[in-house]
Amino acid sequence: MEYLRGDVKQDTSIETTLIEYSFSGGEIEEEWNEKFTVDSEVAKIGVYFKTDFLLSDFRNQFPQIFDIREVEVTITDATGEIKYNATHDTTKTAPYVLIDPESDGKFISGEWNINIVGTGAGILEEQDSFILSVDVTRTCTIYPQDDVCIVD
Repeated sequence: MEYLRGDVKQDTSIETTLIEYSFSGGEIEEEWNEKFTVDSEVAKIGVYFKTDFLLSDFRNQFPQIFDIREVEVTITDATGEIKYNATHDTTKTAPYVLIDPESDGKFISGEWNINIVGTGAGILEEQDSFILSVDVTRTCTIYPQDDVCIVD
């Protein structure tokens, strides 16, 4: 009877930490700290970072106004080592980046930290903004008849 169940399958599950923010009012500095968990089942960590600054084309003409607007992202592993760091001070979409695992192909297990410091402004519907997405991909097992991705 057991042979009728089918085979156990390996698959992946993705957990995303998404931080989206639009600045409102005059130049405002904001800071965010988010955490995500990494364990031995993590196969991949990817980062997407995009900023949109009002009138960023005029940055070079009026540096005293536009130099103070930027968003800096730092991601550190559970030991505090920086694994990703990027600063945008103009409208920019960074390419999707995969964080490199350790030399053994694994990531340091524990709580990782996302720290964001941003300065921006907004007037009515016109607002500086950013999007940061961190995707943590884990390998998982799908048992027959359950059809649910289970991280072992």
